[in-house]
Amino acid sequence: MKNSLVAIINPQAGSSDDDFRATIESELQKRGADFEIRDTDPEKGAFPAIEDALKNGTTQILACGGDGTIMSAVNALARLEKEPKTIFSIIPGGTANLLAQALGIPDTVPEAVEIALNGRDRLIDLGQCKDDFFALGLGLGLTEKLVSATSAEEKEKLGRLAYAKAMFAEMGQKPHRFTFKLDDGTEQKSAGVALVVANAGEISGSWKFAPDAEMDDGQLDLCILHRLGMRDLARLFWRGLFGKIKDDRVVSFFQGAKIEITTEPPLDMQIDGEVVDTKPPVVIEVRPKALKVRVPRESKAE
Repeated sequence: MKNSLVAIINPQAGSSDDDFRATIESELQKRGADFEIRDTDPEKGAFPAIEDALKNGTTQILACGGDGTIMSAVNALARLEKEPKTIFSIIPGGTANLLAQALGIPDTVPEAVEIALNGRDRLIDLGQCKDDFFALGLGLGLTEKLVSATSAEEKEKLGRLAYAKAMFAEMGQKPHRFTFKLDDGTEQKSAGVALVVANAGEISGSWKFAPDAEMDDGQLDLCILHRLGMRDLARLFWRGLFGKIKDDRVVSFFQGAKIEITTEPPLDMQIDGEVVDTKPPVVIEVRPKALKVRVPRESKAE
C-alpha cells in the first residue's frame, strides 16, 4: 500500500515508548497526513523499511528517535538514491539529537511534526567514508571515546551530562599522531587528542567547534584538537560560543572535498555518534547536496 509518508521508529530504543509512538501518530492524524509507521530491523536498521517504502512510491521518510535511528535512515536513503528525491524529516527522541539541532528541529513532537509536514526543503551535503555516510561528522580519539565510553544506561539516567562525564575521564590524554592529505595531495603531519571531519560545525545550536563548516558548501572541515586540559576546555567553551575558536592555539582547521587520514596507532572511529568497525587509513569524501531535508521555514541553521 502506498503512503505518501512513512515514519520509521526503532522499537528497541529507549525513546520509543508507547507515549512517543502514540503522540507521533496522534499529531500526524490531527494534520490529516497520509502515513504509515514502520519499525526498524534489529540487524539492518532502517534500510528494509525505507527500501520497501521507496519501492511503493513513498515521497517522505520521517525518522523518529535518537541519533542512531536518524543516521540509520540517512544511510539508507543515501545508499538507495543516487539523486535526492525523497524528503527526509526528523522527530527527535534521543539524548543528544545532534542532527536535529544542527537543522533547527525542536525537541517537542508537535512542533517537529508541524515542520515535517509544512516546513521547507533544503539540500545538504553528506560525507562518505567507505560504505558509511554522515551528515554531521566523524571523529577519532577523544570524540570517539565520548561515544564508546557512554552507555545507554548512563544516557538514560544523566542525559547529556553522560557525555560530559566521559569527556572529563579522558582529560589530559597523550596526543596521537595523524597524517592527512587534502585535495592537492600534499601529505601533512600533526598530533592531537582528537580529530574530527565535520560537515556541520555546531553543537547544541550555539557552540561552534568548526567555524567554517556549512552543510551545503561542498566541503568537509578537518579539525584537530592538539591537547585538552581544564584551562583549555574553559577557554574553548567561551571562544566557541562567540565564534572565536579559530584564534585558539590548541586547534587547527583545514578544508577539502576529499580527505585521506592515517593514524598511529590505528584509532577507533565514530560516525555521527555511532561507533563503527572502520579504522584508519581511510578516505573521506563529500557527496554534495545528497539529502533533501525538511527544516523550519525560518531556519537559523544555515
